[in-house]
Amino acid sequence: MTGPPSPAWVREVDFALALHPQILLTGNVRDLYAMPHPEKGSTYLDIEAVLWQICQSRGYAALATIDPVTGSLSVRPCGTPPPEVLRPFVTGALTVDRMASLCHAVVTHEQPPVALLFPYAGRTFPTAGLPDPQLLELLGRVEALGHLAEPTLLVPPSADDRQATTPPAPGTPLTPFNTLFWLCERQEELHQAFPLGSRALRMIRVPVPTLDGRRSAADLAMRRDAAPAGGDDATEQDAGRRSVREAATSLAEVTHGMTVREVFACGDIAVERGLPPEGFAEAARLLRVGVTDDPWSASALRDKIETAEAYLNNRVLGQERAVAKTMDVLYRSAVGLNGAHLSSSPNRPRGVLFLAGPTGVGKTELAKGIASLVLGGDAQPLRFDMSEFRADEAHQRLIGAPPGYVGYDAGGELTNAVRANPVCVLLFDEIEKAHPRIFDLFLQILEDGRLTDGRGATVHFTECFLVFTSNLGVAERDEKAEATTRTLVNPAMDARQVEEILRGAYEEFFNRGIGRPELRNRFGDSYVVLDFIRRPTVRKIVTKGLDTVAARLAATHKAALVVDEDVLESLIEHASAKLGDGGRGINNVIEAALVNPLARHLFREPVPNGGSIRLTGLALDEDTGWRLEVA
Repeated sequence: MTGPPSPAWVREVDFALALHPQILLTGNVRDLYAMPHPEKGSTYLDIEAVLWQICQSRGYAALATIDPVTGSLSVRPCGTPPPEVLRPFVTGALTVDRMASLCHAVVTHEQPPVALLFPYAGRTFPTAGLPDPQLLELLGRVEALGHLAEPTLLVPPSADDRQATTPPAPGTPLTPFNTLFWLCERQEELHQAFPLGSRALRMIRVPVPTLDGRRSAADLAMRRDAAPAGGDDATEQDAGRRSVREAATSLAEVTHGMTVREVFACGDIAVERGLPPEGFAEAARLLRVGVTDDPWSASALRDKIETAEAYLNNRVLGQERAVAKTMDVLYRSAVGLNGAHLSSSPNRPRGVLFLAGPTGVGKTELAKGIASLVLGGDAQPLRFDMSEFRADEAHQRLIGAPPGYVGYDAGGELTNAVRANPVCVLLFDEIEKAHPRIFDLFLQILEDGRLTDGRGATVHFTECFLVFTSNLGVAERDEKAEATTRTLVNPAMDARQVEEILRGAYEEFFNRGIGRPELRNRFGDSYVVLDFIRRPTVRKIVTKGLDTVAARLAATHKAALVVDEDVLESLIEHASAKLGDGGRGINNVIEAALVNPLARHLFREPVPNGGSIRLTGLALDEDTGWRLEVA
């Protein structure tokens, strides 16, 4: 039975044995790997077994592994006496001195070749902390041994062979070195003295499995847990096999970026919970973010979204077009179709919105409304003010400092927040003010739905709803002086003209300003423009503000507030002069013209419980400010 070929990295290791005495394997080195098997077609082995299989095919006598738990030496093949070169080291713990002697003995061994595996090189020679003099000396010896190493001879040459000058015949296997294998997930974990730049060292990256690799693993996971097809009927057996293949394909598609071990785990979760293929995404979600109260799968969220448009329009006044586009994103998020048309990126965040518009028009309030809908009435988005992330090293605040730097143990603000709250609404306010390096992080989040923090741990954003806000295109700014030089849009323009100018500035910023057109493409149709507050909306905002003041007066003073029509119209007229400042400008007028004079009146003349205050007039005096007439 012929199985699939060995993975490319396995073939590279086999090729490198005769060219490099030391091999560093990084990346996905703790997984299981599909290897050809004469009877089963393929079998899954851990990396130590894979390396031993390669070494066996090259005529190696043994593969010794330093046990990271006991500090002792284990030797393959098991059950047979180890080669003479390794026998002095198989008993007792390996101190640094004994490790140095072991490396020297292995590298200078003549024949047949042997290999030594350091399975946790990043822990043996850590980059963090003070350097250990003995370990530094060992690293120096390791580098020197790499340059002194000579290929071994599987069969001792005769005197005539040694004197021969003719080259070996074509097809003759190259003579391998005695090999030192090093395993490390990330080469950044290794001490700076580790000989990464040595020509004697070959660095080989072990990738996570591709879609085909995950499909093969998923097929095995489904077959081992599937009930045998009943009966001898060939049609029934074909249907059973087809069902397993379809389930394996579904599992492979939702496990993008996962290892083979994790694909097996997802299969176990799916079988244990009796999930159909369309429910395998739930198994992947459980493995990524754990057991959480997932609001996206709750029927209550669907009920709330049915009335969400009216709720958001009541919360963010005058932005009906923006709310309608926001609802499309919410619908996609609720039914799990965000990014469904992109088979290459099935793990994107649940939802993404890029809200643009003038100040005070409701961008942040819309993000708060989404958080309230999805997570509950008192929920708030996790907010990051991107004006605080202007510096070159600001990205370290989000993901954490790398090993060896101050703050390494603290982690990143963003990665810590998402790890603690995997189902959340993230608000990145005024995104254009962030340093360009920050946008590289967002590219990874929007594409793959995950981010690696400074400590090498992966944080998943698949259950997050991301909201970006921006004032791009509203005005030109002198960044050095941090001042506005020219306003580009104003309330006199119609909504479509405002949107055209803002969208042009948005595209210019990503295409040429920071040179990230690919990031703009990731936002896609999630770009939403909020218009200026228009005069018809001013009345709604003023009325809503007065209702809030009346409710506060009733709660704190047990009194009713009555506002005459003249006062209401006067407030609306003065607020309409502040359209360029958005809703905040209107609320500032209400505070200055009504709340402050009302507070002065209540302080001087408290109203009895059950009483009322009637506002009959409102005037602005240039010397004394706003004045209320109270009856």
